Amino acid sequence: MAANIIDRRRINGPQRSVEPLYTHVDAAADPFASGRGDGRALDQVRPIFVKTGPLSAHRSESALSSAAAASGAAFYEQGKIRVSCAVYGPRQGRRSSARMGSFDCDFRYAPFACSWKRRSHVKGADEREISLMLEHAIAPAIRLEAYPKACIDAYVTVIESDGKAATIAAAINCISAALADAGIEMYDSVAACSMGLTGARWVADCAQPEEDAASCSMLIAYMPSADEVTYILQHGKTTPEQTDQAVQTCTNMCARVYAVICRYLQDSLE
Repeated sequence: MAANIIDRRRINGPQRSVEPLYTHVDAAADPFASGRGDGRALDQVRPIFVKTGPLSAHRSESALSSAAAASGAAFYEQGKIRVSCAVYGPRQGRRSSARMGSFDCDFRYAPFACSWKRRSHVKGADEREISLMLEHAIAPAIRLEAYPKACIDAYVTVIESDGKAATIAAAINCISAALADAGIEMYDSVAACSMGLTGARWVADCAQPEEDAASCSMLIAYMPSADEVTYILQHGKTTPEQTDQAVQTCTNMCARVYAVICRYLQDSLE
């Protein structure tokens, strides 16, 4: 009698389980054997545009007051990806006895940012997760010990997205430019780049169709002057040799992106 009792308060698993099936990747079937759709090389990122400071040339009084409240702002465009960032602080933090400052990030998608899904105005779980990623990637580059009892806040808005990993990398680059515009003391600016493994090749800065076809993706945030990786994120299964190749290629791409951002920052000072 007791053997037939079923505990309905628990989720009963199946009687038997099977090993997960992994898709076999045929190295001979290379979708990029004839090149990429937009003509880029496999290790080439999309064209980059960076602008710091207030984004609008004609602003109302309310817009002027909100722009003046922000310590720094930046607009970052990479292909179809468009990201804006506003930095506030250093300002009084929540803990009055903290010996080091804190860095907080708020990441949001615009409702129309993703072509495959209309985003809600309520902050989703993926946006909260990305916010933590950005904090972990940027915080090591900020001299937080120089801002005791203070906090620095970055508000990132994705206006248009074209590839999730590439959008996160663009957000990191945009925050770095905004922090430089705000005059925040940093050890070095952080540059980020993403890659996707399609077939047997790593492809840099994947657009959304390329990212959907990739079996693995990798994102790296890197400080080129300090030669230090601040954040690394990988989704998918790779061999140690493929991982080492992706890290080397991704850091080289970050150094190129870093040079472009620094050039724009230097031009903004003239």
